[in-house]
Amino acid sequence: MNRTLRFVSFVAAAAVLGFVVTWSFLAYLKPDMVVDFATLLQMCGIPVAR
Repeated sequence: MNRTLRFVSFVAAAAVLGFVVTWSFLAYLKPDMVVDFATLLQMCGIPVAR
């Protein structure tokens, strides 16, 4: 059980890190695309702050 919990937390941390790295890379290359994605998230009810 402990090994499974450790594995799940590792995968979740890797997913969050990948999302943050991708978000920052896109913000560097194409800021308009990030703004569009943030608008989509807000339309779905997920608050996004600058």
